[in-house]
Amino acid sequence: MKKIFLYFFIILFYLIVTNNSHSNYTTPNSSVSWNLNDLVTNSGGVVTFSSGTYFVNDTLTVSSSDTLKILTNATVKFAFNVIFFVNGTLIVNPADSVKFTSIDTTQKFMDVRLDDQSDASVINKLIFEYSYNGFRMLDSSPIIENSIFRFNCNGNTTTSTAISLFRSNVTIRNCKIYRNYRVGIAGGTNIANAPQILNNEIFENNILNGNVPQINLGTTGSTTAIIRGNLITGGNSIQTGAIAVAASLGGTINVIIENNVIKRNRYGITIQAGVSNAIIRGNIIDTNNIQNSPNLGGSGINIVGSGVTAIVSKNYIRGNLWGITTQQRANLILGDLSNSDTNYIGLNQIYGNHNSGIFYDLYNNTINPIKAENNYWGTTNIDTVEAHIVHQPDNDSGFVDYLPIWTLTGISPINTEIPSKYMLYDAYPNPFNPETNIRFDIPESGNVKITVYDLTGREIDVLFDQFVNSGKYEIKFNGESYSSGVYFYSIRTDKFANTKKLVLVK
Repeated sequence: MKKIFLYFFIILFYLIVTNNSHSNYTTPNSSVSWNLNDLVTNSGGVVTFSSGTYFVNDTLTVSSSDTLKILTNATVKFAFNVIFFVNGTLIVNPADSVKFTSIDTTQKFMDVRLDDQSDASVINKLIFEYSYNGFRMLDSSPIIENSIFRFNCNGNTTTSTAISLFRSNVTIRNCKIYRNYRVGIAGGTNIANAPQILNNEIFENNILNGNVPQINLGTTGSTTAIIRGNLITGGNSIQTGAIAVAASLGGTINVIIENNVIKRNRYGITIQAGVSNAIIRGNIIDTNNIQNSPNLGGSGINIVGSGVTAIVSKNYIRGNLWGITTQQRANLILGDLSNSDTNYIGLNQIYGNHNSGIFYDLYNNTINPIKAENNYWGTTNIDTVEAHIVHQPDNDSGFVDYLPIWTLTGISPINTEIPSKYMLYDAYPNPFNPETNIRFDIPESGNVKITVYDLTGREIDVLFDQFVNSGKYEIKFNGESYSSGVYFYSIRTDKFANTKKLVLVK
């Protein structure tokens, strides 16, 4: 009996000693501003340094009045199940990068949590990978930029979000968020979050192939969430959507989704439930059909719920199983020329959306009427447009007012390819008499102006001046009313300008 007791005591002592050889550490909460080397010195073994790498061996907390600054390149490896709490301020701003990863990528560290005193945190050039719970913000709204979030949340089927929001108005910009095992960025349906998600590359998330999108937000409260300028593309996981904003009953959504490129997902954008106000404009929503099951998804834009109002303008919506769909008395406005607000201008290009051999550019599955004036439907033939819109003449749904149709005056799309850069081509023929063709490439949707000048620099003709979606285009210039001589033609956009020479010979 004594031997058994002695053996038990030795094992217990061993467990106590090993588990507390570097017990968790909290910074002193005395307004210190430390770096990683200060943690090595003061943490009693919780943070160590060896062979060029910092190791976090147990739970680490930055207190509310303290600051941790990582201003040089570093690799920080966390032990299994370790949590890094930031109750104070975290500044990451190296010359090249700081990497947060697991010591053993099969035994992941838990997460990084920024709490309600950490709003002043700025995370720049961070590589964040192989965590179990991801990068979490609880009542915290830091800035995260120029960073990479990848390979997070493998094995976690509950939280499963690379960047997790809880009452957070975080700014996430110029980041790459890819190949995480479920959602890229998410907040709960009943927890108000209003992030600004700007100019990121978000791709191939949801490796586990659950029924989730790459961005998944809920209620925003009175603040407006902004999703702008992102590239959101799917991979091999056919259940992956692009953007979903869905509030629980009684929740409020205010969201602007604009100037994003959304391609090869299960669906493009869905707004549903709650009391929702959404502005969706200037997006390229193309070939979101990877599941290829029209009964399960495939809409470029899907608006659901009696409290939902979505104003949709200046989008390019093509190659999806369904172009735009509405359900449950959602209020959709695709163009209302009686309203002077520029968000009601229409100017959407909606065509080539089909499944089962039938084109469905707009499917009104509610009893509400829809204003859809001043849009381009791939043709000016009214019978063809009517055949591609499902509404009151076809079933008991509300009537779609799609007249007048917007035509791309004087301009013709070359093909459906999205160019990689701006380009103004040499006119052909050149010299010409009396007509020549001018081709140009626009990689981003925006206003385009094509102008012709004489040899003195005087503007003699504006061939085109309006909004177009990205693409390859051609426009004709007829010089019949002008005398022989040298002329110049120019293109102007918000981001590009170029001028070339013309020679008219009669």
